[in-house]
Amino acid sequence: MNALSHPRERFIVGQVKKGKQLGKQLGFPTANLNTLGEIKLEGGVYGVFIYIEKRKYAGIMNIGTRPTFNDGNHQTVEVHIFDFHENLYGKYLTVEPAFFVRKEKKFNGIEELSGQIEKDVLYARSQFQSFNGEGGGHEKIQRTTAFA
Repeated sequence: MNALSHPRERFIVGQVKKGKQLGKQLGFPTANLNTLGEIKLEGGVYGVFIYIEKRKYAGIMNIGTRPTFNDGNHQTVEVHIFDFHENLYGKYLTVEPAFFVRKEKKFNGIEELSGQIEKDVLYARSQFQSFNGEGGGHEKIQRTTAFA
C-alpha cells in the first residue's frame, strides 16, 4: 500500500546532512536528508512540497539507492527544491509527497541521468502548475501558501 493514500504517513521529516555533492555536479543540487522514522514510499522520484521555516516550496525527491553511482544498497532521500539557493545544512525539512513521477532506475552514465532529471523537473513543474496555476517555482508558492 502506498503512503500517498494515507494522510498520516504522508510527511517525511529529516535533517539536512552533507552528501557527496552528486546532485550539485549534475546541476540539480539536493538536500540529503537524515530522516526521522521509517519511509513508507517505494523507491523512485516524487513531486513534493517542502516546508522550511514556515514556508512552502515545490521540488522533486528521490528515494532509493542511486544505482547509477553503484552507491551500495543503503536508502537515500534527496530533495531538489526548485529555484532555491540557500544553505540548508543542519536544518530540518518536512517533505510532503504530492505525486509519483517514476521508478528509480540505473542509467548508462551521468549525462543520461542528468537528462532524465531535467525531464523529471519539467514534468513536476507542469504538475504543480496544474495544481495552482503557477510554474512550480518557490516564489509564487511561498507567497501564496506560506503558513504561520
